[in-house]
Amino acid sequence: MYLNHYNLKEKPFSISPDPRFLWFGETHKEALATLKYGILENKGFLLLSGNIGTGKTALVKALTKMIDVTAIVATIPDPGLDSLDFFNFLAEEFKMNHKFSSKGAFLINLKKFLHQAYRNDKKVLLIIDEAQRLDHDLLEQIRLLSNIEMDNQKLINIFFVGQIEFNEMLNDVRNRAVRQRITASYHLNHLSEDETTQYIHHRLEVAGGSGKIFTTGALHKIFVFSQGNPRVINIMCDRALLTGYTKGLTVIDESVIDECGRELKITPRIHMPAKGEPLSENIPIIQTSDKKYQMKQIGLIFVFLLILSVAGYFFFDLQSDDKPRWAVEDIAPKKDPTLTAGQKEALLAHKGDIEPTEENETVEETAQTKREVKNSAQPMTAAPVIAKELPVIKDFTPAFPARKTIIQFDHNSNDLPEHAFEKLNDIVRYAIQNPQLEILIEGYTDSHGNYWYNKKLSKFRADIIKSYFTGQGVPASRLKSLGLGPENPLASNETFEGRKQNRRVEITIGVKK
Repeated sequence: MYLNHYNLKEKPFSISPDPRFLWFGETHKEALATLKYGILENKGFLLLSGNIGTGKTALVKALTKMIDVTAIVATIPDPGLDSLDFFNFLAEEFKMNHKFSSKGAFLINLKKFLHQAYRNDKKVLLIIDEAQRLDHDLLEQIRLLSNIEMDNQKLINIFFVGQIEFNEMLNDVRNRAVRQRITASYHLNHLSEDETTQYIHHRLEVAGGSGKIFTTGALHKIFVFSQGNPRVINIMCDRALLTGYTKGLTVIDESVIDECGRELKITPRIHMPAKGEPLSENIPIIQTSDKKYQMKQIGLIFVFLLILSVAGYFFFDLQSDDKPRWAVEDIAPKKDPTLTAGQKEALLAHKGDIEPTEENETVEETAQTKREVKNSAQPMTAAPVIAKELPVIKDFTPAFPARKTIIQFDHNSNDLPEHAFEKLNDIVRYAIQNPQLEILIEGYTDSHGNYWYNKKLSKFRADIIKSYFTGQGVPASRLKSLGLGPENPLASNETFEGRKQNRRVEITIGVKK
């Protein structure tokens, strides 16, 4: 209807996926690289999560085109099936030319199929879209498919694509085996304001039009209404072009966007992030069109949230300084050769809750199954067995920050990595032999996501290590844990590797002056 009016060859903002209009922001490109690596390296389980309309389907289609043409790809668009229907659908996608009446028959044939693909040097990829529709039983059946291996080589890569509800599903204790097998994951955020502008210009140019159709003010308003969600951007822009056509306009300004927002019943958010800052998923929205009233409401809500956040943070800090809130069994390794059985039981005396990870991370780790231990063989203050005696350095009295040890936390994990325990045990032995020393434990995160959320998360990670130390016999009075969030980054937060380095806890030992 409006194509000739704007000198367009085709509609630029159709919501139907079209590879010619494909445009990726920085997070999409990073997700593409991460997941491509996971597939090419046969990492097994992969995960792509994101809110509705963030471009998950478009990214998956681009990803499958980037993989070697010899790859065998099966896509399950709706996994809301029972097990046998799922297996038969999968057999059809893999062109196994057989309909199965039992799970056993399917698994026998799937094993032959995967071995044949391996001999022919072909990768096999199973993509499960709308993964949040899976039930727990089918998810477990899918996990068991990955057990078909050859020479410690994964024969099938299983790629989950789902909304953020799937992350919550993975946190269920019944699904921890699946969660632990996910080796590459990414959560898609919305586009930034600059990326929103580039996205709109790109689609207009592909459609044969000009990037000057929308004014700068209109582009800003589109971002305010859409929050960088590509699907909402398309809907807003298409409606704006239609409205402009009916009014005889060739340039769309912000008043047209405001009108479209009212017609589509889309309300702008209270808080607009700074340039380059990721969007939070849970920000309240404005419910009135009166500008003065809006500003007053914004101020009151901002002050209330600020007071609430600060009060919550200090309450959390006070609660965790003297008494660890998390169970030691949630953070201790399954097997620690330096501890006796009685000491392991002593480490299980504290019970607590686990907290989520950064908002930009796609899989949140929860506590492992908790066990109750009664009549502990040793009190919590008992010193652990020292496998190797360390010399007592009587003259060592450095001030903070001296003798610093850094523990990196794995992507999408609140668990202490296995490699950290040797360092932690060395610190424990040294602290026990030098009772004049105090230990400062500082938690850090990357800068993505909500600032106060990251502060709380960094404090939680620091308290994990504090709980471990107290469980090993270091008095809590000699330990201090801080959550500093994204402060003092070791590397740039604009790269995957940089954010990985910044997710850490720094442990400093010395005599506090």
